[in-house]
Amino acid sequence: MTELSPKRRRFVDEYLVDLNAAQAAIRAGYSPRSARSGGPLLLRTPAVARAVAERQARISNHLFVTAERVVLEYARLAFADMRDYLHFAKDGDVLLDWSAMPEDATKAILEVTQDVYNEGRGAAQREVKRTRFKLHDKRGALDALAKHLGLFRERGGEAAETIVTSVIHFAGD
Repeated sequence: MTELSPKRRRFVDEYLVDLNAAQAAIRAGYSPRSARSGGPLLLRTPAVARAVAERQARISNHLFVTAERVVLEYARLAFADMRDYLHFAKDGDVLLDWSAMPEDATKAILEVTQDVYNEGRGAAQREVKRTRFKLHDKRGALDALAKHLGLFRERGGEAAETIVTSVIHFAGD
């Protein structure tokens, strides 16, 4: 990155914060009026593009971010199964046994909320615990995986619907 001016080096640093070229240009000291067109133009400059790619690779290596890990996380979210979270008692009550959950199942949980309150009066009063949990966006994860697999883009003139129908038909044979 030594071939870059200090201002361009700052642009690369700022671009890696949020991948917004226009905002990175402004934060690096370029004119806000020209940032909208100037930021993307800077990214197409070979030296800047090379510096961004090098820094992204360094960050990925440092954090062990690989395409395989990203796809695996999407798969965990996309194929989360409620049976990994809920169990039913003989009387029909729903049971949550957090300790019995597979590790992969816990990675799909977005939020857990537990309310504790008293219900009833006098001798009939009892403490009630209500636990709610939300999973990450399953459809968003499925869409991301489908895009990664090329199911939603045109290939050689075929419409995406044809590709998806073909895949579904093939899987059903």
